[in-house]
Amino acid sequence: MDGTPNLPETIQLIGDPTRIELLTVLIDNRYYTVTELSKRTHVSLSTTSYHLKKLSNMGWIDTYKQGKNVYYGLINDSIANIIELLMTISAPKKINFYNQKKEYLEIKEARTYYSHLAGEFGVGLFDFMLEKHYLEKKNHEVAMTEAGTEFFRRIGIIAPESLNGKLCMDWSERRFHLAGPLGSEICSTFLQQGWIVKSTKNRSIILSAVSPEWLKTIYENSKRMRINNNGSHSHTRTMVN
Repeated sequence: MDGTPNLPETIQLIGDPTRIELLTVLIDNRYYTVTELSKRTHVSLSTTSYHLKKLSNMGWIDTYKQGKNVYYGLINDSIANIIELLMTISAPKKINFYNQKKEYLEIKEARTYYSHLAGEFGVGLFDFMLEKHYLEKKNHEVAMTEAGTEFFRRIGIIAPESLNGKLCMDWSERRFHLAGPLGSEICSTFLQQGWIVKSTKNRSIILSAVSPEWLKTIYENSKRMRINNNGSHSHTRTMVN
């Protein structure tokens, strides 16, 4: 007979630095081999395998074998939600090296969070949809307007009225971006249209040259707001040619 949830075991599992790094890599909703995860987390193959087994035993990791390779990904977005929530209440780590700063600014600028868009770009996109009255925020609920239904159809989303959106607190911006089925479908549509491109090094994204002008404006305005807030020019990236 099972009793109450074993919270100390869960906290201990998350509390390990290597395991939290692995989970942070995996919240981009992609699958990785042990070798790829070892390189991303800067630990040995054997150590990576050990921690993946621990996470798998808890039912947090999904595995898929193709040929000689075994791929690992999060079982669902509930684990990603926990990691993102912990990020919003955690003190920032000190950045000591240029590459660390570069990666942080890339992720802060625009990134995927499991299956939706986050960072400055994600927050800016949500603000745009509120300003255009495509969405309405009532207390902590998100509602789609008739204008929003038409807009989402125009950009290629099928039956948008059946999709619910929800608020998600952005850990880097401390403001809301759009999550839920609608947020996921928007991200998926942008990827399918070739408007955004995922980085192969981290969770960051950039806009492609074929993205529409309204989306480029949101992207540039998001960067401009950060530059103005900092009072000086920060690291920014160019669009893909």
